[in-house]
Amino acid sequence: MLGVGIIVPILPVYAQHLGASATMVGLIFSSFSASRALVVPYVGTLSDRLGRKRFLELGLLGYAILSVALVWTVTPLGLVVNRAFQGVFAALILPVAMAMVADVSAIGQEGKAFGSFNTWLLMGFGVGPLVGGAVYDLWGVTANFLIMALTSLISLGMVRWLVAEAPAAQRASEAVGWGRQWALIKDRPMLGVFLCRASQTLGMGIFVAFLPVLAEGQGVSQTQVGLLLFVNVLAMTLLQGPAGRLADRWARLPLAGWGQVVSGLGKLLLPLAGGFWGLLALVTLEGIGAGVSLPALTAHATVRGRDLGAGMGLTMGFFTLALSLGVLLGPILGGWLADLGGMAWAFYLAGAATLAGAGALAWLAGEGQPRA
Repeated sequence: MLGVGIIVPILPVYAQHLGASATMVGLIFSSFSASRALVVPYVGTLSDRLGRKRFLELGLLGYAILSVALVWTVTPLGLVVNRAFQGVFAALILPVAMAMVADVSAIGQEGKAFGSFNTWLLMGFGVGPLVGGAVYDLWGVTANFLIMALTSLISLGMVRWLVAEAPAAQRASEAVGWGRQWALIKDRPMLGVFLCRASQTLGMGIFVAFLPVLAEGQGVSQTQVGLLLFVNVLAMTLLQGPAGRLADRWARLPLAGWGQVVSGLGKLLLPLAGGFWGLLALVTLEGIGAGVSLPALTAHATVRGRDLGAGMGLTMGFFTLALSLGVLLGPILGGWLADLGGMAWAFYLAGAATLAGAGALAWLAGEGQPRA
């Protein structure tokens, strides 16, 4: 995630320097999520049957190769294609890693387990933009892409030699693919989780894709953009442990829902920030809301998947599918609105969608609330 975060602050600006419109910038980000959404329903259930580790290794190797290929990608369309292939390999990493965590999490301590996991995931992603913005200002975009490749190879080595296969991996049915994912959506509480996660990440997709552009328009440097993204993720990171423990003791739905409300308000107000310090306050607020919401929502999905008898690969594939669809739609819709009415409208959509997700969770998921 450190390597992924290193290219986040520079990719939209780099794309615009290559001649990309706001809609094309959205497509560059969305192509990643579109390909991941197509692949992840198969990966999750296959990892239930075949084991987790081989998928992680293949995903990290592919990421390293495609990071080097970015050095020779000099058109907006080339960035779309490269990001689409990155999405395929990303589908082999995050949902499988989350399934490994779910495999070994104790009953009643799912929040604590995912709070710990998310802490390290977000820490890497949070430091990445800070490093990436400074590297871009000092040495140019090629250095960002090569560092991303190096971090992927280091991760591959750690998985290869330090990570053991999950000792008690859940096994799902023989069926794989989209049918198994849609079967989970028929469950009303899981549908609430799905819609909440999808709307949450729709807003996140707009936030990540267009914050550098919005900030540049308010006179903020790329190093400061990296700092904004770092502070946002730092707020989320610091809250993962405490919020995860709270999710094991308190009702998870209110934690997830109210956290999402705070996150939505932070996004909604970003166009009114007026400069670096206003942006800093609002990205911090957004990070606090998202940090409280994420462990509770993930723990709720894990428990509900167990209650339904679904394998953890299938359950986390379902959770990641919601993420992929949200991040797929967010940059496209945000870019379209930005081209029509200005960049502010992209962030109005991000905030409204996040708030709507909190409403969907409260309306649909209440009957599936497990006892803490």
